[in-house]
Amino acid sequence: MGLSIEFQYFVLFSSLLLLPKVLLRFQIPTALTALALGFLTTLTLQWFQNDQLILMLSRLGITSLFLFAGMEVDLEELREDGAVLTKHLIKTTALIVVTGVGVHYVFSMPYRAAFILALGLTTPSTGFILNSLRGFELSETQEKWVRVTAIAKELVAIFCLFLILQTETLSGFLISMAALIAMVLLLPVVFRVFLRVVAPFAPDSEVSFLIIIALLCGVITTKIGTYYLVGAFIVGMTAGRFRHFIEHEKSQNMLYSVSFFFSFFVPFYFYNKGLSFSPEMFSWKGLLLGLTFLVVFLPLRFSTVLSSIWFFMRDVWKESVAISIPLLPTLIFGLVIAGILQERFEVPNYIISGLIVYTLGSSIIPWFFLKKAPPESYDTSMVK
Repeated sequence: MGLSIEFQYFVLFSSLLLLPKVLLRFQIPTALTALALGFLTTLTLQWFQNDQLILMLSRLGITSLFLFAGMEVDLEELREDGAVLTKHLIKTTALIVVTGVGVHYVFSMPYRAAFILALGLTTPSTGFILNSLRGFELSETQEKWVRVTAIAKELVAIFCLFLILQTETLSGFLISMAALIAMVLLLPVVFRVFLRVVAPFAPDSEVSFLIIIALLCGVITTKIGTYYLVGAFIVGMTAGRFRHFIEHEKSQNMLYSVSFFFSFFVPFYFYNKGLSFSPEMFSWKGLLLGLTFLVVFLPLRFSTVLSSIWFFMRDVWKESVAISIPLLPTLIFGLVIAGILQERFEVPNYIISGLIVYTLGSSIIPWFFLKKAPPESYDTSMVK
């Protein structure tokens, strides 16, 4: 179509920022609407192929989302529940290992690719889950255990992802480890300098600073061979440690501002992912594989959480189902893993499409089984 690029952007922004919100009234997750819009664009208009602006906006979306997820990490809370979480994470790690070995033999995939796929099949998407909680009627206890369990699992998954991606060569692993250690050591220094030298003379600049640093660290971790989410998550965790330097009210405002920022930009991440889907990727074989993944791994993951609650948290057993179901979505982490498998490993298209089908299915299912909060009680943000 012979339309100017300005008009194409106008159509995109109007559709992407408004239509998903409208479809929320029909309980269609806005992430799925954005994905569908991207895929439909590729199928019909073929706009924005390799568009650098869309790519940058999507990177802002994914880095700000994992910045927020990192800021939600409360190390003191994790430490208090450490004994229970450690036992559960040992089971989760065992599940990842068994799944990876099984994938290796069933699909004849190299071990590195197999274990990355295993992460995509077993890891809940913390950012998606934390924001979705506001859309369900959960008690304070239920929300707490969903939050700490999702965060702990994602910490393990990100660490495993880093190790798997960096085990190709010893020199690459050592360089990447050195870069991450330097990042962890230098970020607190950068934060202190900003809070003491810049922030007092630049009111309300904290959120802009966090977004810029998260994007920078995301680029760095991508350049060393991992992914944007690793650097952004580290920045978020570091920022969480600095909440005690400012008033509690301001720290809550910062969390809200970061949440508002990523809720604006995350649609571009999903839209860009939809643009990367080609018709050749999808087949009946991929659909059947995705449904098989759903039948096998959803009950397995659900029962893993249930058994952990039964053995380690008997006092919340009555709330076990309400805790287990919100931990099923893998939307964002699954799409990240699908992208890594597509870009860095020669994985057959039907396996990638199977993972995408599984990811979408696992992220929709909780909406059918959990009681919804009244519309006026929660904010209809992007990832609900």
